[in-house]
Amino acid sequence: MKSFKPLIFVLSLLSIFIYSCSPKLYIDEDKRYQAGTLTDAQMDSLHLFLKENQRLALKDTIIIKYDFNKDACWKDLNYQNAEFLNNVRWTFQKNILEKAEARPKVAIYQYREIGESFSQVKSKGLEIETDSGFLRKLLFKEVTSCGTSAVILPNGKFLLVKSDPQFSALILNAKDIEKKLQENLVK
Repeated sequence: MKSFKPLIFVLSLLSIFIYSCSPKLYIDEDKRYQAGTLTDAQMDSLHLFLKENQRLALKDTIIIKYDFNKDACWKDLNYQNAEFLNNVRWTFQKNILEKAEARPKVAIYQYREIGESFSQVKSKGLEIETDSGFLRKLLFKEVTSCGTSAVILPNGKFLLVKSDPQFSALILNAKDIEKKLQENLVK
């Protein structure tokens, strides 16, 4: 009888590869946040990139919701009728507009990765721009299920909220953001 060790080894490597390439779903609050600091050159590049967006004016603090191609986060809603989907889209967008009005020094952007495979909720009728790859390389390096949000402060410090389907980064106030930055910068 031949040894199964090579087969088990190959299957283990294949499993690790598939796991590392698949989107991560973060539900553990301790692992959901990541903090860092952008250099002055990176901030300048980010500002130049965002100024290309004709929908919004650049402001002191930047919040970006980023969705990844082939994400199945909203897939369960794909089988709903058109009216329901439009109501979900409108409610999502209305929430963003209300949060933007309440924070006059914050610019709230929505971007998605290049691709064609997005949920109907995240692909039609929304103010979502397609990223050329710049934001993906700068901030959104790890593919997560349900997207990731970034809060970028004027000093270059940023907080990533991973697996953020409801754009919960918008409900963080200044104290929450500072606390999460401090907790995650020292990890």
